[in-house]
Amino acid sequence: MGQGRVIKVYCKCGYLLFKYYKDVRGRLIKCYLDEIRKDYVGVSDVDLGQYVFCPQCHAKIGYVTRVHGRKAIKLNQGAISKIRT
Repeated sequence: MGQGRVIKVYCKCGYLLFKYYKDVRGRLIKCYLDEIRKDYVGVSDVDLGQYVFCPQCHAKIGYVTRVHGRKAIKLNQGAISKIRT
């Protein structure tokens, strides 16, 4: 692992979705499921092609897909708080 850090990903309504290990700089576009450290939404149980919703405000956070052979959530930038590392 490189010089990354664990960041907290919040919905726009302020609900903590999960804690994610991010090792590269820049905006948070996708989250690999195996890099999620603490899951408050139940993202790890979602199948490919399904959407992930905020349990509090029911906003569409993103959808689960494969990126570089790994399961990941492609995030909806309008539904999460801005994160830049």
